[in-house]
Amino acid sequence: MMSANPVIETILAHKRAEVEAMRRRFPEEALRDIARPRSGPRRSLIAALDAQTPRFKVIAEIKRATPSRMLRPTGFDPVAVAEGYETSGAVGLSALTDARFFAGAAEYVPLIREATGLPVLRKDFIIDRWQVAQSAALGADALLLMAVNFPNTEALEPLYRDALDFGMEPLVEIHDWRDWELVRPLAPRLVGINNRDFRSADLAVDVHATLKLAPLLPEEALIVSESGVGTRAQMDLLRRGGADGFLIGGALMEKEHPGAALAALLAE
Repeated sequence: MMSANPVIETILAHKRAEVEAMRRRFPEEALRDIARPRSGPRRSLIAALDAQTPRFKVIAEIKRATPSRMLRPTGFDPVAVAEGYETSGAVGLSALTDARFFAGAAEYVPLIREATGLPVLRKDFIIDRWQVAQSAALGADALLLMAVNFPNTEALEPLYRDALDFGMEPLVEIHDWRDWELVRPLAPRLVGINNRDFRSADLAVDVHATLKLAPLLPEEALIVSESGVGTRAQMDLLRRGGADGFLIGGALMEKEHPGAALAALLAE
């Protein structure tokens, strides 16, 4: 069921209004016309996570803020951060594009992708097919689809299928078993387990969410542990528990040099 939590509901209400405003300015069919020539083979996040090396596969996130705090109030350069991550061993990049709550921008996706050779995940509160077409037009290699944003499988499936049709890889995000029941009919290859509970009043984070769910998922699913991961000990624990990779943002972006922070984390 859709969450009644005021935080996620506030975000989704704003996102619905934002998408409708953007749709009036730029019709979906026009976006699809731009996106179609770019569809087809892209940089594969699946291949990066399924590779034998490196041992710890990190999708490093570029974000300026969270809903509760500004991480980079001045001097924010998404391209420099992306380049630093690539040099330091990231296997993929996550561009957080929500403007209202994370101070992001859709323009990060093509900027980051042009500057690096890594697959780029477009991370946002994607709730509409218009946003999927926009992601493809921006050149995203993958996009995040959060189960918590949808009331049922039927609402999610058209976005999931569109992403595949555009050549993108959907990273389907779940937090608990009810989320998995919603997405399971799609047989997703990429599954993100968000350790943050968007249904809780305080958006609580507990890495045991990954440890509880990962062993129960199909063997063919590649599992990305998201949120609350910031130490090598956690990565060791989660990898043994079934995680194939990690999406790490805040623990890196709060440092003066995010790329160096990633290098240090991987070198521990």
